[in-house]
Amino acid sequence: MQFAYLDQYIYKIVKNRYPTLSPEEIGTKIRIIFKQLINGIRDITSTPELDTRNTPMGFLFQHLKPDIVRLVANCSPPGERDILSKCMTSSLDWNIRLFKNLVALDAKDVIIWYFLQIPYYIENYKEQERIRGLYIQLLDYFLSSWPANYTITEEEFLFASNETCMPYAVAYQNSNNTELLAKYHQLIRKIAPWINYYSPRIAEAILKSRVDKPSIFPDKKGIKKRICFITDSFATDSSVLRDRIGIIGKLDRERFDVYIAGFVPVAAYRGILADVFIKKYKAVYIHLGTSLAAARRHLEALELDIIIYPDLGMKVLPTLLAYSRLAKVQITTWGHSETSGIDTIDYYVSSQWFESNSLELELELQKGYTEKLILFKSLGTYYFSPHTIFIDNNKALNQNLTHPYKFKTRVELGFPEDSHLYCCLQTFYKISPEFETTLARILQLDRDGILLLSNGFPYCQSHLARLHKTIGYDNIERVRWIPAVDKTAFLNLVAISHVCLDPFPFGGCNTTFEAFDYNIPVITLPSERLHGRFTYGLYGKMDMADSECIVRSAEDYAQIAARIAINDKLRHKIQRAIEMGKSRIFQERDSVDEWNEFLEGLG
Repeated sequence: MQFAYLDQYIYKIVKNRYPTLSPEEIGTKIRIIFKQLINGIRDITSTPELDTRNTPMGFLFQHLKPDIVRLVANCSPPGERDILSKCMTSSLDWNIRLFKNLVALDAKDVIIWYFLQIPYYIENYKEQERIRGLYIQLLDYFLSSWPANYTITEEEFLFASNETCMPYAVAYQNSNNTELLAKYHQLIRKIAPWINYYSPRIAEAILKSRVDKPSIFPDKKGIKKRICFITDSFATDSSVLRDRIGIIGKLDRERFDVYIAGFVPVAAYRGILADVFIKKYKAVYIHLGTSLAAARRHLEALELDIIIYPDLGMKVLPTLLAYSRLAKVQITTWGHSETSGIDTIDYYVSSQWFESNSLELELELQKGYTEKLILFKSLGTYYFSPHTIFIDNNKALNQNLTHPYKFKTRVELGFPEDSHLYCCLQTFYKISPEFETTLARILQLDRDGILLLSNGFPYCQSHLARLHKTIGYDNIERVRWIPAVDKTAFLNLVAISHVCLDPFPFGGCNTTFEAFDYNIPVITLPSERLHGRFTYGLYGKMDMADSECIVRSAEDYAQIAARIAINDKLRHKIQRAIEMGKSRIFQERDSVDEWNEFLEGLG
């Protein structure tokens, strides 16, 4: 089999085959062989976890780690091979030894992935704590001991990252990530010095202000502030676009010149909403090119006052750009529901509706952010009805004016007429072990219940096995796996559901807006962090803070979900309350006013 390569002692083979080579020449030949094999790791791996040919590397990589260790061991001298082969992956000393061997093999791309990527799938919370603890220890080691002459170029980093932010998945671990992310970004500044940039224009303004002005913002009465939203997520009908499109459109153009910028060319924008967006803002869209140097040139020419990064930590190039100081004030917000950890980001805009009310002092909330936390009294988003955007305004669906488009019924979609549908169409890394237990409990309580889960993202075999075991092999047949579908089909499934299930501890936001648009109850167990409180906050804004749908324990979650699905009278009461209150969460004018005042007041 192909993965037999992993069992061959390459170092010994090379020494025996080329006895006249010097140690330096042997090292060069082994590095060449290692790079050839590591580039084909998908073909020689022994992992059964995922489809190795078609799975994105971000999901696949954690399952390749044992094979990578075997390959490194077999390219190392005997003493090193013996130690590395023990695979003591929990040991800091062992990981440092592996790092030094990878440096000897000049495997920068492997180093970045192996040591800096946070796994998407973690078996349990104990393993999560082990991984986090080791990760921070390794960051400390790298910050103090990374070889001074072993920097990484922009091309090497972009190739190695494969368009992935290495610590992306840490947001789903329900922990305070300020220390971890701050150290990670400090390390990137050290090993990738090209990331560091400070605008000469801004530096000069600061120097002048120290001499004769109290503020780096000159007196600009009557002059509009220049604002730029920088993201690549607007190129599709993403949650980030839907969160921000209303605010962008409603910002006061008498006070602000508004620009949009990204690394995605206009021709690559795809989606019903994305297409409308780029057509409207094409004249102020700045294509930043394919490198940070090009992006900086474009942005410097605008002489920006404020940059807003809606989703730092999601897309790699905008996140790398955020290490630069290109505007006097740089802001992020909850496109990724996590602090950026980047010291050139000044503010994190959130909302009082979404932050924990069990922490009485704002100082305590601030500990979850490396930026200065700004708490809006509004929701902070001018959110349009999903049905209006994707159904009513979809010309392809409404060509026949005499017969307007209608969703299919449950029966038409193949569900039994007397079944109860529990909708939870979320990414797999939101499905935590505790939440899986709750899903199992719901199916135990409701024998007519059918659970809708998304398989549009690749569950690994270990996660599927855990799900099967937790839910039970008798009940697993009542799980309907929904593949990736277009927005029309997705909203159809939401609209015919009896209840929607908000995962915990990392919950939904856009999915809750979608459910409320169709008056569907959403069961939620709020966590203490922003990412688990959007549904709770929206209930509060709808004057439903005492709703039965807001629960305090996993058992309550299952009991209430089943009760609402089964009890038509109770469900209809909640649906009426949602219908009466949802106007408060869609197209909230207060959000626009607060963004205008906040941005105007900066400086």
